[in-house]
Amino acid sequence: MRILLFPWSAKVQRNFRTALFQLLVTATAGLARPAAAQAPAQAPAVTPDSPLPRLLAERKALTDRYRDASAQRHSLFGNKPSKKDLQEVVDALQGIVDKDQQIVNVLNETAQKATTTSVRLAATTTQLESTSRDDRNLTAQRLLELENEASNLRQREKQQLAHQRDLEDEVTEAKQGHFVRDALIAGLAVLCVGLVVALRRRK
Repeated sequence: MRILLFPWSAKVQRNFRTALFQLLVTATAGLARPAAAQAPAQAPAVTPDSPLPRLLAERKALTDRYRDASAQRHSLFGNKPSKKDLQEVVDALQGIVDKDQQIVNVLNETAQKATTTSVRLAATTTQLESTSRDDRNLTAQRLLELENEASNLRQREKQQLAHQRDLEDEVTEAKQGHFVRDALIAGLAVLCVGLVVALRRRK
């Protein structure tokens, strides 16, 4: 006669164990797929101060604990898991679920920070583009002003050179006029001296 150590019937125990293991297998398979699918996306989020490596290591430890608990068999129950074994499996699975939630929270926080950083970078880029555009416009305007000033300076230099040439021409003419005047004065002086000498000889 088989002795039942639990206060429920053998059929209830068998159905409970079957349903529980099916649930655990389904849940574990479902958890393994998101973890594998998220692996490529987690790589960029790992930073020196990121808690992800620690959480992933803790999840692996919980997975090992779940595997060990799932493999437990008790000889008193016909090589089937005892209530304690089942409780260890449930605890390990719950730990995996909680750890996955922590990992998801960290990933969401990292994604939020990345989004905030992206928005800030976009705003900074827009501001830099606007500043660069203003600087280019200001530089172009300044260059135009400098070109106008240089053109005005060249025009004034041309005017000054023309005025200088006019002054040089005037000086040359004045020098020539002085030379003619001096020559006339010298000629008159010689003539006067000749007249004075001639008058003295007549006397």
